[in-house]
Amino acid sequence: MDVIADLQTKLIKEAIGEDATEEEIQCGLRIFRSAHQLYANDDEFHNLSLYVRHNRAKQGNLHIGDSAMDVKLLNINGEFVSLLSYFQSNRPLLIIAGSYT
Repeated sequence: MDVIADLQTKLIKEAIGEDATEEEIQCGLRIFRSAHQLYANDDEFHNLSLYVRHNRAKQGNLHIGDSAMDVKLLNINGEFVSLLSYFQSNRPLLIIAGSYT
């Protein structure tokens, strides 16, 4: 994830200038990362951006603080493991998932 953040930051710095303040850079990043929402009804924008065009993410019904269901996951070693086997009551559990194809 740091690679993506670094690339986005570099892009913003190039767009607004290398002498931009940290506040300006962060503002630029927020706008950049929410462009698909800011321009939701702009057909030209959606046709230009490969990322937005193929973003099929949908708002689900889970919320921060909801209890996780115990489901089987396929780990990087090809083994099925229980989601809750990773849970520790004194630590937050972050799940990062993606396509492996």
